[in-house]
Amino acid sequence: MRSPIIAALILTICSSLAAAQPAARSEATLTVRGQGEVKVPPDHANMTVEVVTKGKSLDAATAAHRARAQRATDALRDMKKDGLAIERSVFRLNEVRPTPGPGANQGRAETEYQAITTFELKSTRLDKIDGTVTALAATGLFEVRNLRFGIDEKSPGMKAARKNAVDDARDRATTYADAAGVQLGEILRIDDTESRGPRAFAVSAPMMRGVQVVPPETLALSASVSMTWRIGGKP
Repeated sequence: MRSPIIAALILTICSSLAAAQPAARSEATLTVRGQGEVKVPPDHANMTVEVVTKGKSLDAATAAHRARAQRATDALRDMKKDGLAIERSVFRLNEVRPTPGPGANQGRAETEYQAITTFELKSTRLDKIDGTVTALAATGLFEVRNLRFGIDEKSPGMKAARKNAVDDARDRATTYADAAGVQLGEILRIDDTESRGPRAFAVSAPMMRGVQVVPPETLALSASVSMTWRIGGKP
């Protein structure tokens, strides 16, 4: 019977000693979020254009659309020398039922069918973008839905924005540490909380009718970072 009693006493003594130990102090840290932004010229334009063919039946619309869509594709390929590329194309059929007005004869409303090919285009020659839009309109085939100027994902401007975010975080941390009378230690953690904001400038189709298309001089790129430092008292 002695062994179980002795074991219980030892366990009780160890538990009491552990409880008597002071709780470990949490490490003092400072976490700051930094923001960086740069403005750089756009390096490409994305366009959405459509070829729309109407008919009184699906077969009629589709048959007439084949030739028009092929002419449109040939025209776009001819513009490749000016930096225009087809990124993708989608074909669809629509059935449009006209909404009769008050008192209209319901039996006379004719259903219209549409065959539509949508082209997603990208232009890397912004110096020729106005001429490209003019050439598209001159074919009589395309309906320009929108035009967006943007910056490529691998733009050097993005790297600069991230560096500015780190500099901003470090500057803020130094200011807070000085005001609190503590010293910044080593960096414990860096989190990319990137918030780029809008990186495209859109031009609606009505704005492009008969108006010169001019790319914006710059677009804003932004980045965000969260950084954590160990802090201690002044030496």
